Amino acid sequence: MNIPGPAGSLEAWLERPTTPSPGLSRAAVLCHPHPLYGGTMHDGVLDVVAQTLLSAGISCLRFNFRGTGASTGSHSGGPGEREDLGAAIAWVRAELAPQAVWLAGYSFGASVVWDYLVAQDSPSEGIERALLIAPPNGAMSFAPGDPGCPVDAVAGSADHFVDTEALTGLTAVTRHILSGADHFFSADSRTLAQTLTRLITG
Repeated sequence: MNIPGPAGSLEAWLERPTTPSPGLSRAAVLCHPHPLYGGTMHDGVLDVVAQTLLSAGISCLRFNFRGTGASTGSHSGGPGEREDLGAAIAWVRAELAPQAVWLAGYSFGASVVWDYLVAQDSPSEGIERALLIAPPNGAMSFAPGDPGCPVDAVAGSADHFVDTEALTGLTAVTRHILSGADHFFSADSRTLAQTLTRLITG
């Protein structure tokens, strides 16, 4: 399916849980890794995140950033992708009318989520929670600021793109370090799923 974006249409994929979460209705918007290095909404790590959220009764919208897959436009290096995320959030709110919205991003997608939350010109109010998976703060700039919601950052101790110590300096971020895991969670997808399940349902 396609949803409207600021640079044209965005290819998207909506998944609904078999059993919605009790209490508040929730929907999550998921952001994929770097498109210039093969990242798309069909990424394997993002699959783990989506399946964990769905198992907890949370609807998931994945989408391809501009210039990726069937999404129109061209990669912008961050600012345009932040606008794409804003459009995806607006679509979820209009079409699903959830009582709470979550954000999740893996690698480059985590940086887009963070930038969206702390940017002064982003309408980030109303985001209940964010999950940053392998946020590459050791390779990309993560601007200081208040994200306005609790943020859980999950990263591996063997991830050379993540400065795990610096994660503690980001406002409202709680870090969760998986011993021995690399940036791609190559042999640790089960541990990642277990960690996310604990965070989401605990």
